[in-house]
Amino acid sequence: MDSDNLSSTTAGKPIRCRAAIARLPGEPLVIEEILVDPPSSHEVRIRIICTGLCYSDITFWKMKDFPAVFPRILGHEAIGKVESVGENVNEVAEGDIVIPYFLADCSECVDCKSKKSNLCSKFPFKVSPWMARSETSRFTDLKGQTLHHFLFVSSFSEYTVVDIANIGVGAAWRTANVEAGSTVVIFGLGSIGLAVAEGARLCGATRIIGVDVIPEKFEIGKKFGVTEFVNAKSCGDKSVSQVINEMTDGGADYCFECVGSSSLVQEAYACCRKGWGKTIVLGVDKPGAQVTLSSFDVLHSGKILIGSLFGGLKAKTDIPILLKRYMDKELQLDEFVTHEMKFEDINKAFDLLIQGNFEEAIHGRSIKGNEAAIARVPGEPLVIEEILVDPPSYLEVRIRIICTSLCHSDLTMWKMKDFPGVFPRILGHEAIGMVESVGEGVNEVAEGDIVIPCLMPDCRECVDCRSKKSNLCSIFPFKISPWMIRSETSRFKDLKGETIHHFLFVSSFSEYTVVDIVNLVKVDPEIPPNRACLLSCGVSTGVGAAWRTANVEAGSTVAIFGLGAIGLAVAEGARLCGATRIIGVDMIPEKFEIGKKFGVTDFVHSKSCGDKSASQIINEMTDGGADYCFECVGFASVVHEAYACCRKGWGKTIVLGVDKPDSQLSLNSLDFLHSGKTLIASPFGGLKAKSDIPDLLKRYMDKELQLDEFVTHEMGFEEINKAFDLLMEGKCLRCVIWMDK
Repeated sequence: MDSDNLSSTTAGKPIRCRAAIARLPGEPLVIEEILVDPPSSHEVRIRIICTGLCYSDITFWKMKDFPAVFPRILGHEAIGKVESVGENVNEVAEGDIVIPYFLADCSECVDCKSKKSNLCSKFPFKVSPWMARSETSRFTDLKGQTLHHFLFVSSFSEYTVVDIANIGVGAAWRTANVEAGSTVVIFGLGSIGLAVAEGARLCGATRIIGVDVIPEKFEIGKKFGVTEFVNAKSCGDKSVSQVINEMTDGGADYCFECVGSSSLVQEAYACCRKGWGKTIVLGVDKPGAQVTLSSFDVLHSGKILIGSLFGGLKAKTDIPILLKRYMDKELQLDEFVTHEMKFEDINKAFDLLIQGNFEEAIHGRSIKGNEAAIARVPGEPLVIEEILVDPPSYLEVRIRIICTSLCHSDLTMWKMKDFPGVFPRILGHEAIGMVESVGEGVNEVAEGDIVIPCLMPDCRECVDCRSKKSNLCSIFPFKISPWMIRSETSRFKDLKGETIHHFLFVSSFSEYTVVDIVNLVKVDPEIPPNRACLLSCGVSTGVGAAWRTANVEAGSTVAIFGLGAIGLAVAEGARLCGATRIIGVDMIPEKFEIGKKFGVTDFVHSKSCGDKSASQIINEMTDGGADYCFECVGFASVVHEAYACCRKGWGKTIVLGVDKPDSQLSLNSLDFLHSGKTLIASPFGGLKAKSDIPDLLKRYMDKELQLDEFVTHEMGFEEINKAFDLLMEGKCLRCVIWMDK
């Protein structure tokens, strides 16, 4: 959804925005501009951040008779930010993050105050086309036609208006109150059924039996605690309820109907244990459907039949509890999300849900409709176009990029006309993403994991990767290759079939990319992605150079040539190591103020040294030279300067800047011999990606390592050329590019 913050200019006025409108039953939604009125009393206007698609949306999209009404804005699973509030709203304020829901919770009526019910008596649930308190709509199209609401939410719009009573996984937890050690049967292993399984697992059920017509659902169900499976199409001359009664020696303690079929309610009731068994109905059948049960059997069975609207939850109290259990890693939510896509692809989402083909829709096939920013000609603007991304091969992983940042190495290779400059190419190598699928032999990460791709391979098997002395893998030596690391092949093609080349084994300027497992680091998903991505290259290189390569000692003096992002990261690393004097050298005097944030204590303006060189100035300042000198610009001449002001006897000069491939470094051999100085190159700061990046992220989360200060700009993928301009003009340290904004 759109990320613009309009609250300061739109409060009290209609907002013009995009919505996906169902105009005719069963026909594709139409994305068009609409007007969203300001909120009335007890109402809240929210900007939708993201929304999910539910079978209830499909049901009402297909339905031709009332309560189906057209034109309508569907959608009711969402999260958003409050843009403005109407009168008498005190519970939320502008800027708050809220979850809208279809079941009202007024917190005032007898039902809402009672623990026995979640059915508000003040605002009874109904499938109304209007707002909760009035027979009116807050939506009109640009021709003035009224657009109807859905379930009091209507989240398939960039902005919507929701009653405060509707703002704030529960059938197994609240309605059934599943007991530990019990047996549960679930009819239908769609997302609702799997959520029931998850709830039953959390409650301690020891047997969870799934029933479905698709046998592959068993493997999916295992992720959520399903222990056994009945294929409803393979029961021979027996009914499903007969099979389950035999399996459970008389019936299950709890049976959940999650499909929306009255015949299945009867089957679930038939295999519910006599005396105490409960049958819980969650599926939404057609409005006129009837459940027929023998009154004599109901009387003598001792069974309970319960409807479970919204899982029996009270939204304002129970949703926060569930979210806390997710953050505490008790409740699984990640496994429910099989696809993520943009608003304009909403009809594709409908197709996937109707086909019921979530697990197989992408995995093992080329991803179409993927956008990438392609460098086609040296130095010319990147071209955003659709490409094909092949599935991962052996020991490869396909990831969806969440966000990526821009580094000077991208600029260098973008401008380079000769090899290793190769075109067309997808640049980008600082990123974070989510695993979409894995190739054969991959055990280190799984679908849904959050990972950081890294240009420096870490195989963990060779002599170098096992040694503490080196981070240069000997099985996969670092090189600026246009291919995958194990083969002279690419995983990218444009829509004309032309091969598109890789960059530094990452190529993050694409919505999806394929990376070898030796170039991936699994990280904690709770770390903000727009900070974690910085450790993919630049910040790690600088901090690591001070920490790992130089091993800066507490109380030492450090000189840093070049206060760009890498140089500032060196300063940050030196600060963490306890250096007492950190001297920054740069041509731009304003860099000193920036550098102070990262521990820079002194500054040398290299253009204002008079008849002295910067190295002479530093030698005078330090009474003989700095203990550690870092070259972070990428010029041989600056390496000479850094070496010249490095203290004799123990001084170290560490080279991080990337110069042209044919540049030469010339040192007097006699001086080199007699000086006792050390000259060291520091690729990727001497870090081992798989062990050191998680360590740095932990130090960030512990508020030791600064990352926030490096991000000066954030923007959407479509503005990537603007990010290039900012970096070339020296107006940014790191620009984070969000792929979905």
